[in-house]
Amino acid sequence: MKINLELLKTMPLPDWSDDASKKTRGKLLLIGGSARIPGAAILAAKAALRSGCGSVRVAAPQSVATHIGIAVPELMVIPLPETSAGTVARGAVELIAAQCKVCDAAVIGPGLDENAETEEFAREVVQMAPLPLVIDASAICALDAKFAAQKFARVLTPHEAEFEALGGKIGADKAATTLEWAKRAKAILALKGAPTTISDGQTCYETENQTRVLGTAGSGDVLAGIVGSLLAQGVSPLHSAIWGVQFHQNIGEDFQKDGSEDGILARDFIDRLPQTQKYFRRIANEKKVGGFGLRK
Repeated sequence: MKINLELLKTMPLPDWSDDASKKTRGKLLLIGGSARIPGAAILAAKAALRSGCGSVRVAAPQSVATHIGIAVPELMVIPLPETSAGTVARGAVELIAAQCKVCDAAVIGPGLDENAETEEFAREVVQMAPLPLVIDASAICALDAKFAAQKFARVLTPHEAEFEALGGKIGADKAATTLEWAKRAKAILALKGAPTTISDGQTCYETENQTRVLGTAGSGDVLAGIVGSLLAQGVSPLHSAIWGVQFHQNIGEDFQKDGSEDGILARDFIDRLPQTQKYFRRIANEKKVGGFGLRK
């Protein structure tokens, strides 16, 4: 099923009143960052805030946590203990469990390092976190082909190589592959690429257009932040994935229309998110009454 305006009109977005506060618009916990890739967590956190989330807490290794907090002053930062080798140390899972009690959704993966200890940490969080959870980047690679969601919603956002790390392989029919994997894993799968395909195991959705603008470093971190933000605001896991992909895709198309197909940075997407969300909120929440478009 193609993701188009008619489909999006069936998926209302949060339409906050003027007295809404950061407490009412959702709290997101973002677990990521490392000494090697601190910027990924920054991109995801900024994208989450620009997508309307009330507040974002970033849990990052203590060696980079303060730097992330300085880069994005609007964040609350949770330093995670590290070993002398720079890997996530014991006790980090307990800290995450405590944060989950006061948050509405979580994202894990952007910028997490790739080593045995961090991968074990990621697997424990994926299994334990009692929240809707976006799983991205190295957190996906920490899982295995037998992964299946348990009690709580899981949204995975892999590119092709990360999908193969899960034991998947994209065949001639990408939509069928996406649907079959999501059904087996009992999770939402947003398989990035051209086109991006999204499934909850019952129906598969795919983007109508393609643009190489999205194929830039850090683009996936921005997408993970958008999806996590929508989850924290109370949007369903499937609709969060669809809307996140649509926001992302639309901004890429806007750059392409401007003639800016190459040289776009992932950070450039973030400043366009408020206007993009405003545009789609108006479309999604519109009701036709007597031939006129009226807001709810």
